[in-house]
Amino acid sequence: MTRPGPGTVWRRLVQFLLDELLVFVPVLLLAIAVAWLFHPHGPGLLAFLRVVLYTMLGLDFLGLVFVMVWWPYRHGGQTPAMRWLRLRVETAEGAHPSLGAFALRQLLMLVDGFAWGLAGLVVMLCTPRRQRFGDLVARTVVVRVPRSAHHPGFPGPDGDLGAVAGAELALGRADVRLDGGQRHHE
Repeated sequence: MTRPGPGTVWRRLVQFLLDELLVFVPVLLLAIAVAWLFHPHGPGLLAFLRVVLYTMLGLDFLGLVFVMVWWPYRHGGQTPAMRWLRLRVETAEGAHPSLGAFALRQLLMLVDGFAWGLAGLVVMLCTPRRQRFGDLVARTVVVRVPRSAHHPGFPGPDGDLGAVAGAELALGRADVRLDGGQRHHE
């Protein structure tokens, strides 16, 4: 495992904001549409808006749990924005974290998010592996992922999706050939 540098901290900040927007914007648009389409006239308006606000906050919470806990657990340690920015959550030993580790990291965003995220930023800048408090407790680290066929990101202008360029499949040159021939291991 490579040691993350200060550039990883800034990527993590951008990743966090993108993931938050990915959840918040659809929930906000839904709340606006519901308030605009179904708002009552008269004295019940304030109570209705309160219900919409609390429902919006609940949906935002569920969306964040989905994007920050379940999604990276099921998708190689990456949220959608982590995949775009080539970041991944790993254990300190380099393995895939458990669902509990992802949940603990997200729960401790309550600490890392103190003072609009300043607490988490300071901890990341002061730790050797650029870990926030949630990472330290869950024993995880966020690392940069090199560009490869296994992490293609966005396709380039020529439509390249990160496929293997040679005639061999990604299983290994010694195992499979496209011409039907079988290779013997030596």
